[in-house]
Amino acid sequence: MKIASISNIILALILLISAPLQAAEKSDSIAQQRAINNTKFKPKQLILPAALIAVGASSLFLAPMEELDHSLNRSFQELRGKHNRIQLDEYLRFAPLAANYVLHFSGVKSGYNTRDQLLLTATSYAAMYALTQGLKHTVDKTRPDGSDNHSFPSGHVATAFLSAEQLRMNYGTWWGVAGYTFATGTAFLRLYNNRHWFGDVIGAAGIGILSARIGYWLLPLEKKILGLNKEQANTSFFAFPSYNNLTKSYGIALALQF
Repeated sequence: MKIASISNIILALILLISAPLQAAEKSDSIAQQRAINNTKFKPKQLILPAALIAVGASSLFLAPMEELDHSLNRSFQELRGKHNRIQLDEYLRFAPLAANYVLHFSGVKSGYNTRDQLLLTATSYAAMYALTQGLKHTVDKTRPDGSDNHSFPSGHVATAFLSAEQLRMNYGTWWGVAGYTFATGTAFLRLYNNRHWFGDVIGAAGIGILSARIGYWLLPLEKKILGLNKEQANTSFFAFPSYNNLTKSYGIALALQF
């Protein structure tokens, strides 16, 4: 075999081996840049969630929107007929959140380490909980099934859209599409199950998206306050069984080291 042919084969093997590495480096670079961009506040990022919240809230005081609420509710109940409630919405709302962490612990690059992911989730959920619960007890809107006066906004839908937006911001558009599909399914089931009005789920979608973005905007400040700007080599999770002699009960202690 000629030296030129051997050289070509070696060159081809080097290119074949290096291609995945180059793709991985490119993927890491894209993820890192996306992570940096996510934490930068831009006024235009408020447009979509503000619009959704405004449309949802308009059903509280605009007659045409209130009529739309009742019209859509009748349509959904005709669709449901005499069928029982589909309780899938209790679990479907957490699907984007589960996908986010499955991807993370599978090694798919998001630009955030485990510590940052946990901070993002905790901050976003705290913001979402404060907004939804504050409005539920302030607005005092009766649910379509009459069970209580905490209809606006939907906590289930806010949870689903928060996680869907995090999935998009962490892993890009296509994963975001998957997350938003689950979130939309959650909203559909809340209407189908007669638990919410249309305005409740639209407003909640905006709250969920806004809450997710709040988590990213506050991340640099939180890391600075907590002294976490220096990168840590590892994040460890520990679980220890425990036993209380006084109460004669077993338990478990959880510890996260980062």
